[in-house]
Amino acid sequence: MIPVAPFSLIFLLIITLGPLALFIVLVWAVLLLVQPQRRANFKKKPWPRILFLLPLLVLAAYYSVFQWESYQFEKKQRQELASRQHVLEEPGRFAGVDMPTGTELELNVWGDPDSVSWARFPEAVMVGNAPVLSFERPRPDLQNSSWKLHLAGDTTLEGWQCDGSQVLEMEQDSTVDTGFRFVSCFLSKGNRITGWSPYAAASNMSSAPDFILDLPAGTLVQSRPDGTLYTNGERDQDRWMLRVEAEGLQVHAWNLPLERAYFSVDKNKDLLYLSQARLAQEIQFGGFTYPAGTRVSTPNYRFYPQWPLLLKMVLPAGEGSDQGKEQFHELPGGQILDGFH
Repeated sequence: MIPVAPFSLIFLLIITLGPLALFIVLVWAVLLLVQPQRRANFKKKPWPRILFLLPLLVLAAYYSVFQWESYQFEKKQRQELASRQHVLEEPGRFAGVDMPTGTELELNVWGDPDSVSWARFPEAVMVGNAPVLSFERPRPDLQNSSWKLHLAGDTTLEGWQCDGSQVLEMEQDSTVDTGFRFVSCFLSKGNRITGWSPYAAASNMSSAPDFILDLPAGTLVQSRPDGTLYTNGERDQDRWMLRVEAEGLQVHAWNLPLERAYFSVDKNKDLLYLSQARLAQEIQFGGFTYPAGTRVSTPNYRFYPQWPLLLKMVLPAGEGSDQGKEQFHELPGGQILDGFH
């Protein structure tokens, strides 16, 4: 737990009672000004009234000073921010991007042209191999921080059809010709997986039928340039991770309606395995009825090359006696395999 210093009692009094004290003092001053009888009474017995008003005056004065200093600080902050925001009067190159005249941008560090924290372009500009209209850099002080880019429209990147209305993520990478490396995007319609990866290496892969998976719009594709690295130094061939996880988003695989599905895909965009998913509705499969919420996955065949293509089904937790029960179904027919329990 991170310790937080408590506010001082004086500060709390200034913040909570200061406005009330200031209001009382101002009302008293106005009444004293407009009512002659009140002025006469004050002149007759000034000290009791002064002693009563003195704490209020002190509290109101401190509160007024606090508000004035806060205003000056905010004013300075606005001026400092304005000094870092510019509109280009001529083309220039900032943070590795060629920007046209009329570009609006903000520098994270005044005078440092490579510290651009965001930019908006009057026309589409190529950032890497993507035409974009604007971008933000959450951490411009870090070389490997992801840029949030807004595409000019639906764009094909790394073989994926990316939705132009969603955010694209890229990272600066000097080893890439374009200077930027694709990180992730949300897919538009028309993306699909057309087969099992040869790296899946299941025992019946040679006789397996063609596999086609149409990905719904809104699927998030994430790049994994080097694949998953394990503690023993070995790497998987999962070049891409496909995440069907938006609320209400479903994908149909093996005639099953799946949600919260995560597919690992190789560099050729062929399926390696389904790491996890859940049934979006009750369904019959292989002669067995599975309720909505049943967890679905396939093995990572790099670890189980002797296994055939199969689906693992795990019943959701509940009141029934079968909660947590696992069953394995052969693909594509769905026959229950008893030898894998």
